[in-house]
Amino acid sequence: MKKLYHIIALLVVLQASAFAQSDFQISNWQLTKTHYNPAATGASTYANITMVARHQFLGFDGAPTTALLNFDMLAPSINSGFGLSVVYDKFGPLRTYNAVVNYAYHLKTGENQHLSFGVAAGVQVKQYDASGNIYENDGDPTEYYDKDTKIRPTFNFGLEYNLKNWVIGASLTNIQSYFYKKDLRFPNVNYYLYTKYRFEVGRFWDIIPGIAAHYDSNTVNEEISLTVQYTKLLWFGAAYRMSDLFLSESIVPYIGFNITDYVRLGYAYDYNLTQLNKYGKGTHELLLTIRFKTNGDTFKTPRFAEW
Repeated sequence: MKKLYHIIALLVVLQASAFAQSDFQISNWQLTKTHYNPAATGASTYANITMVARHQFLGFDGAPTTALLNFDMLAPSINSGFGLSVVYDKFGPLRTYNAVVNYAYHLKTGENQHLSFGVAAGVQVKQYDASGNIYENDGDPTEYYDKDTKIRPTFNFGLEYNLKNWVIGASLTNIQSYFYKKDLRFPNVNYYLYTKYRFEVGRFWDIIPGIAAHYDSNTVNEEISLTVQYTKLLWFGAAYRMSDLFLSESIVPYIGFNITDYVRLGYAYDYNLTQLNKYGKGTHELLLTIRFKTNGDTFKTPRFAEW
């Protein structure tokens, strides 16, 4: 039994080290973009508080759990958005706390279109707790039971271009990793590129296809998605994720409701298409957004797409 626990603990640590090269994965990323692209900060006339709870690989002890809190608001008089993004992640013995302040400047480039520039700065905290380590043999020379904490600054940069029915964005996160010695606990520089287009079907329906790519300095991940929206009250759809060389990774169905003009609720389920599916029970993710109408002159900055 000790040997089994040792193997499981080792696998968890190795997985944590591998995953530390990449940012946290969020299935509802299109509704929480500011945590990886600060250019999306203040991209509506509402002030938004968004919370996400994510539990991955159900059935695995020590599987990742992630909590995300985003806040952003528009300051129309200066064509700017301000926000805060906080992430907590636990994977086996590794805990991560990430907090950044976001700023975006929105430049009107034509009727119903604008270009946004965003920057973010904050701190990453990594805590490794080895007190629960179990070794097969007493006196193992690799035994380690201490707790340690490492802290680094973090910086992100992004661009986003919006038209009435089209959005394209690009960003870099963890820019500080260019200047630090590589450490498996901290993520590499991550690169994002995404786009989506809205087709209006009649008076009540929108169909929104999207494409996204993410490179974590080791692996390229791709995603294609299709969202159907009804009168901006209900949306549902699915995403298909791939890894290097377009290998199947997962299918992610999702659904959401605008309960009122000020409350949005969403759910996503990740069905893994790799060998992990034999052992885990998928990933559940819940999203809650609370919005507040802000006061002020919005003439200088056009109303942003709410899709």
